[in-house]
Amino acid sequence: MTAVEHRPLVVVGAGPAGLSTAIFASLHGVRPLVVERRAGTSTGVKATGQYPHTMEALRVAGLVDRIRDLSRPDRTEFSMVLAPRLGGPVTRTLVSGRELTMRHVSPEEWGTASQSGAEAALAERARDLGAEVRFGTRLLGLAQDDDGVTAFLEETETGTRHRVRAPYLVAADGWRSPVRESLGVPLQGRGVVGQVLRVLFKADLSEPLAHTPGAADGSRFAAFHVNRAVLFNTEIPGLYGYFRNLTPELPEGWHRSREAIARQITVDLGLDADLPMDITEYGETSIACAVAERFQVERVLLAGDAAHVMPPTGGLGGNTAIMDGWYLGWRLAAVVQGWAGPDLLSTYQAERGPYARLLVEQQFANLVERVAPELRDDSVPAPLPPAVLAFGYRYPAGAVLLEPGDDGTLVEDPTTATGRPGSRAPFLPLTGPDGADTSTTALFGTGFVLLTGSAGAAWAEPARQAAERLGVPLVVHTIGPTGEYADRDGQFDARYGIGPDGATLVRPDRFVAWRAVGPLPDPEARLEQVLRTLLRR
Repeated sequence: MTAVEHRPLVVVGAGPAGLSTAIFASLHGVRPLVVERRAGTSTGVKATGQYPHTMEALRVAGLVDRIRDLSRPDRTEFSMVLAPRLGGPVTRTLVSGRELTMRHVSPEEWGTASQSGAEAALAERARDLGAEVRFGTRLLGLAQDDDGVTAFLEETETGTRHRVRAPYLVAADGWRSPVRESLGVPLQGRGVVGQVLRVLFKADLSEPLAHTPGAADGSRFAAFHVNRAVLFNTEIPGLYGYFRNLTPELPEGWHRSREAIARQITVDLGLDADLPMDITEYGETSIACAVAERFQVERVLLAGDAAHVMPPTGGLGGNTAIMDGWYLGWRLAAVVQGWAGPDLLSTYQAERGPYARLLVEQQFANLVERVAPELRDDSVPAPLPPAVLAFGYRYPAGAVLLEPGDDGTLVEDPTTATGRPGSRAPFLPLTGPDGADTSTTALFGTGFVLLTGSAGAAWAEPARQAAERLGVPLVVHTIGPTGEYADRDGQFDARYGIGPDGATLVRPDRFVAWRAVGPLPDPEARLEQVLRTLLRR
């Protein structure tokens, strides 16, 4: 075994959660080692699409242009429909591009890159930012003590073993996470609710998909729920993904033969039996609904599917994994670099745990509605709009200073939210100092931001002094007719719930941490107290 290596952070798993954590920790100055047992990023049949809130995070990561390239410039529309046969008639349109627009709460459009393409881009960007990504390396075990974690690693090809020492380790090693199991953390929830066959195949479906323009040539992202199956197109014309519930009425083992799979696809989708079809990839997986009882055990934190697993119906699994890294990366960097106390990491569980349970149940509700109506019972929740799930979730506990009388609600309508602590900072169009169009969203992502009204100049120097004394990255911006940024619609004070001489403190992940409606007698002392409390100093 080689000598002990020392790293500021170890991440196990190079899927969306692990790579995202590496990227956002690196952006804040902590460059981790990422280890992955596979030879490279995933090439499997997985979901397509990045929600606008994920695209916001990916813009901060410097990846939006790459995701746009992978998405095809013409692949901006979206359709999801129910039909008895792939060729129609369409019995119900669940969602369409017009219904899914979120431009009223975000400056970003949807991305339509495949998950495999996005993973490759994430890995490349993590390396660009200084993270080391080692494929073909598995974790044999770990040991924790008061000062850090020792990871025992093995190169899968050579058998060479390594020991790596780091203050913290992130387990992003999938929903059957060996790390989580070794720590004795149980999963809670409905558990496995079905088995699914995943298939990637090539065929000419232009005739049966004629009712949905753009579906066959890939210029429109489209998903079709037909009987027990889901068909979705990819960015490559003629290449399709197919998910099928493995139900007991079919012969045992039918799904282990390419020829039998091709026959079943034609039956499920109502296609001609002699349609030429090339099955390029297939595999079986479980559909589960579960959330880890804990997201942290001492110096090990769980992210992505290791922390929560959900049905694919709704497309939030991979997106939530990326967002876990967005919310976790800055916390890890703050603690490792010393401008936050170790207890800040406990707020990750407090914030992301309730949201994960909400999402898992929402995705299950979609599964019941679209694919498995036999699972319906009184426990299935009513569906929430996609914009609420992406932009309207709140953190009633964690690294926030809630105001007296806060109702503790977990979700709110993002179009009427008033910027209270625990909520996402509202999106507002702005005009920048150079006269260019921008928005509040563009101001966040690299550190803490204090926003003040047009008469709030008295906050600027006290905020800088308090942040400098604590070593916390913080910038101040004034918003309003006479401010640094012009509020084109005159809505800043109302949307952020402060007066012209008030201030609001926004975290690196775009959540409002604290606000003052108006001026305070000793703003520097108050802001230092706020930062110390939030960062567990």
